[in-house]
Amino acid sequence: MTEQKAITLCLEHRDPAGFEFLVAQYRREAYYHAYALLGNSEDAADVCQDAFVRAFAAMPRLEALDRFYPWFYRILRNRSLNLLSRRNTREKHAQAVRQHLETGGGSTATSPSANVQRNEERRQVWTAIEKLSPQHREILTLKYIHGLKYDAISETLGIPRGTVMSRLYAARQTFRTRFETLDQPQPPPNPEFSPNPD
Repeated sequence: MTEQKAITLCLEHRDPAGFEFLVAQYRREAYYHAYALLGNSEDAADVCQDAFVRAFAAMPRLEALDRFYPWFYRILRNRSLNLLSRRNTREKHAQAVRQHLETGGGSTATSPSANVQRNEERRQVWTAIEKLSPQHREILTLKYIHGLKYDAISETLGIPRGTVMSRLYAARQTFRTRFETLDQPQPPPNPEFSPNPD
């Protein structure tokens, strides 16, 4: 099955099989996007489930849909930001991020020492990231962790390309400032968060 076929099944027939295909395609990406905003694995999983349920209910009301994820991401983002606005638990969020990164986030390494080094690098990066606003965390995650180009970020967030560029610039500057305040001489090398040009 292709994505367009799955979308057609959902729009025209409200077919669960089509939606199950879309969920299978995007659930991992959706989880990490939600986690980037919320910093809590349980909240991210709950928001993803809620967003997929709402998307399935909303799809038959659409006249057309070319690509699923940019449209779905707006639902996911709104649900995440709504939850974030109801929370006043910044310290709990920081602890959840640190715990997730210190345990490797479920990832494996070729050796214990390599795993420790990778976890330390991630911890340092995320320590700086978690000090940013949700908006800045979001755009840095889309650009550097998920590797989206400017046009893809523009489509995903529903904002002009110029806004993407200015927001990303501001996020980079803020991240750099936060990172420089950490107790270390220089940023660690981390291929998952490498500020390469677009």
